[in-house]
Amino acid sequence: PNNPHPYPWMNSLFQDGATISWLMGESFILDHARRSVIPERLTDTLLGNDGEVVDEEGYFRLTHMSDAVMTDREIRELPKVWALGGDGGMGDIGFQNVSKVILQNRPNVKLLMLDTQVYSNTGGQNSDSSPMLGGYDMNQLGAATQGKYTEKKGLAETFISGHGSPFVAQVSMANAAKLYKALLDGLEYRGTAFFQCFTSCQPEHGVADDKAFVQAKLARDSRCVPDLVFDPTAGETYAETLDLVGNPSRDRDWWQATRSDTKEKYSYTVAHWAATEARFRRHFKKVRAADALKPLEEMLERVTQNDVVHRRFLDPDHRAYVPDFGVTIEVDDGGGKTRTLAISRHLVLFCVERRRAWRLLQSKAGIENLDYETQRTFLERLDRGELTVEERRAGAAA
Repeated sequence: PNNPHPYPWMNSLFQDGATISWLMGESFILDHARRSVIPERLTDTLLGNDGEVVDEEGYFRLTHMSDAVMTDREIRELPKVWALGGDGGMGDIGFQNVSKVILQNRPNVKLLMLDTQVYSNTGGQNSDSSPMLGGYDMNQLGAATQGKYTEKKGLAETFISGHGSPFVAQVSMANAAKLYKALLDGLEYRGTAFFQCFTSCQPEHGVADDKAFVQAKLARDSRCVPDLVFDPTAGETYAETLDLVGNPSRDRDWWQATRSDTKEKYSYTVAHWAATEARFRRHFKKVRAADALKPLEEMLERVTQNDVVHRRFLDPDHRAYVPDFGVTIEVDDGGGKTRTLAISRHLVLFCVERRRAWRLLQSKAGIENLDYETQRTFLERLDRGELTVEERRAGAAA
């Protein structure tokens, strides 16, 4: 019945926010026409015309004023309606509503999805935006379950194709300047704008209260939620309209980070990011000296998303076989030292899935990824029997 906001605010059933905003936006267009556009146009006509004030066609246009005949300036002056929701309300149970509204491309409807990757209000259910790692109260990995193999739904990636011409941005506080620039550009755009913003839920994610910015940066840099802006005014090809500026190492699979102790370069994957959040703790184990484990980078070169779909990672005789907790990564502990951890099979598959999603974005943006070309050549030779894994390992440095 009341709220602290100094502007009109409505609390709808959470999956209905987008459609209710659409209807409110239509009312704002009508109200704006009657209070602003029509009086201004009539005034201009009266002051600048000594003859007939308005003809029959002009009278009809004024009395049936819609956004279709408004100028860009009149559209910019329209009151905007914002729908705010989480990934559950907008990307899961409310996805159909959001999809419908975005396709209308109404000039004054803007949507902001705070992507916590989980139904936070129900105690930790999976949403379609949840990574396959789970890590929530209602999705725990253990002996009694094989876990979740579903790929992560990317709302921003979905809406840049097959949804008309909305303005779309996937942003976060990892780059505040880019976030606000995208918001301003979306407000200026004569159509619907959708913003997907990675948002830490500190208790659910298991991170400190002052680490929201840090985690947003790591999530972006690891390719979990890369920055992207889709501006339909920039052209009619993906290479023109899709902007991936802001992501580090844009032409590589992974960001090439630097170790704090040895200053060596290494590939920063989503596995490294997952090691910084307590929600994924079940996917890590300490390495014992007797363990014969494979490094993650070597394993990733042997597995593709197609292998995941066909479950080849479960076949011990296949090159794509991924042993559970048989793969290692080295992580920076934040104190200038490097730790070696064994990671779960699911975490390896999550790296494969996020890498493919990033490669698809790169290809749309017109970016050539040499890592992919190298892997594809290696797998073709491996599957033809022209090369063995051991030979590849021996020549990996070269």
